[in-house]
Amino acid sequence: MHDTVITVKPVETAPSKTRLPVGLLSNPHSGRNRRQLQHIEDIVANHSGVHHRLTDSPDEIPAALQEMVEHAVGVLAINGGDGTIARVLTHLLQDSPFEQQPLVVLLPGGTTNMNVGDVGIRGNLKRAVTRLCEWADNRDTDCKLLQRPILHVQPGIGQPPVCGMFFGTGAIIQGIEYCHASIHSKGLGNEVGPGLAMARTIWGILRRDRRFLKPVPVAVTLDSGTAGAEQEELLLLVSTLERLFLGMHPYWGQEDGPLHISMVRNDAARLLRTLPSLLRGKPGRHATEAEGYRSYNCTSVRLELDGTWTLDGELYQAHKTTGPVTITNGGTVTFLRL
Repeated sequence: MHDTVITVKPVETAPSKTRLPVGLLSNPHSGRNRRQLQHIEDIVANHSGVHHRLTDSPDEIPAALQEMVEHAVGVLAINGGDGTIARVLTHLLQDSPFEQQPLVVLLPGGTTNMNVGDVGIRGNLKRAVTRLCEWADNRDTDCKLLQRPILHVQPGIGQPPVCGMFFGTGAIIQGIEYCHASIHSKGLGNEVGPGLAMARTIWGILRRDRRFLKPVPVAVTLDSGTAGAEQEELLLLVSTLERLFLGMHPYWGQEDGPLHISMVRNDAARLLRTLPSLLRGKPGRHATEAEGYRSYNCTSVRLELDGTWTLDGELYQAHKTTGPVTITNGGTVTFLRL
């Protein structure tokens, strides 16, 4: 929609003949990996050009990345959910273990795989791993390079920063909790599960169901501007993804800046009529600030709040006593899509 505004640069085709050693990090506890890990290991075993490393816990990620450095990996594939991807990106950008940052391939090893839907290999996990291995062997598979800025989130004083691609608070939290409790538990994943959870959340909001209608009081400051007054936000999201699940693109700001932020106030008018079009990035005439709808592109976001927020599906707590949550551009990653 606004590709010239954000750092989104589809590149022609990745070099097909230059051999870049491929490293594959797999989280055996991620949604699809729990059922398919043995198949993944069998596929990789037949391809010597791929160095595979399992990470049983987040604490193992730094050592796994260092192992990839020692193998001179130029393409790093991440096989896990959005939370796993966020943890790897955090160490990749914060620790800078590679002298030259590798290309990153995202595989659909999780339950939701929203980040994969934008810049990764969508669909069946086994086919995605096979495609990666075939590319590693001969480089004849069609591919693209896509660049995205990565969110750098500083939770507060004395807390370590985290990196990811989707930040949210407000009713988004109730949607995630409903998805975990009522959708994923029934085995519905990928885009179907979050789609059903979103539909149920929106229905709950429109019916003023207290289980879903839990706005968060937050004061928002964009870039170096004046701090805004605290308002009750029903929905607040910050992202660098161009496509959320089911193809949603809920941003309509016109400014230059790598971060998208969109907000819907708790008292927003004509929600039933306005929200469906906003999710497609097509604001109608009622989607104005006066009516409770705002969307901007910016370089930094400062949030003063007490409450729960999410980064790529992982939940965190914000406390005003520990300082604001600050979101900036943590750097650009180049993703290889096969």
